[in-house]
Amino acid sequence: MHWRKTSLCILMSLLVLCGCSTVSNSNQLDPIGEEEYAAIQPYESSDARIKHAALMGDTEARFRMEQGLMDLSKTYFSPTKVAYKTQEFLDYDELDATDGSRGLLGTNRDENPNGLNPSPDEGFNTGNGTVSGAVILVDLYELDWYADDELQGISIAMVVNDALEDENGKTVEITKSRMQNYLEVTSGHLVSYMRERFNSITSNVPIYVACFSLDNASDTLGSYIYQGYFEGAQGDFSELDLTWVEVPGAAFSEADSDMAAQFAEYQNELSHVLVDYSYLVGKATLQDGKVIQLNITLTAHGKTASEILAITQAASEQMVVFTNSSCTYKVEVITDAGTYAIVSKDAGSEDVNVMTMQ
Repeated sequence: MHWRKTSLCILMSLLVLCGCSTVSNSNQLDPIGEEEYAAIQPYESSDARIKHAALMGDTEARFRMEQGLMDLSKTYFSPTKVAYKTQEFLDYDELDATDGSRGLLGTNRDENPNGLNPSPDEGFNTGNGTVSGAVILVDLYELDWYADDELQGISIAMVVNDALEDENGKTVEITKSRMQNYLEVTSGHLVSYMRERFNSITSNVPIYVACFSLDNASDTLGSYIYQGYFEGAQGDFSELDLTWVEVPGAAFSEADSDMAAQFAEYQNELSHVLVDYSYLVGKATLQDGKVIQLNITLTAHGKTASEILAITQAASEQMVVFTNSSCTYKVEVITDAGTYAIVSKDAGSEDVNVMTMQ
């Protein structure tokens, strides 16, 4: 691997920032930056991962959701003060909803009093009509925060459907107020259950719950819509607006028409080099309706080394078309052999950085 740069700026910040953490845990790895969490060794992958893969088949969606949970957690659990483990408590058996009758993801019934989905015998009021047999809660992700080998807090992502299917096969959207009511009640039940079920989760351990909605919109890739922070039994709730969208797409254009036009210009400029068997798409992260990150994937099939080099140079030079300085940009150049280069520009910087992999 070597570096090519369009500026004198060298990405040494990652090296400088490593080791800045004041967290102290046994067998803790060094974080890759002061704003990132450190993992605790031995890193044990929970058997809940199997359940997650079965419930959410989209690997990228699962990655976005968990990365989003980490980012949101930084408000409550500083990366300089805690390190993480995953799914220490909500394992496969706790989540199990194979037939809808067991576990936290199952329906609430006499045989499963801790089920967090509505009882199959009761209709759920969506605000747009009542739906029977509603499955609102799809999955639960958990991050556990430690300092000095003691549990300091827990973050949980509640993955929910924003729409249900009624008995006639019609899609019924859940209104904002009805969803928020469900999330407040359900997260309260979940927190109470965990405090009663696990001795180490005392009332002194704060629990952060963020709700990730699997949006119905075709060009929307999911959103964090609501959050609650529990100290003891009481939760402090507030709205969230963190969304991922397809680029190009209607949601992206609506959020930032100027950037959408610039993306089209970028696409057009690169078309002079991309010729055939190549394409360019992207995904954007929106916070409170504003684009804060734009990730572009530039895929080039059947190209020679000189062609790929030219494509990478063009991808770097044409970054000048993007004028939003509060946004972070990243372009990944992919060939038949895998990732060839990463072109990036940080928020607040004019420097374009290119990392090639050979």
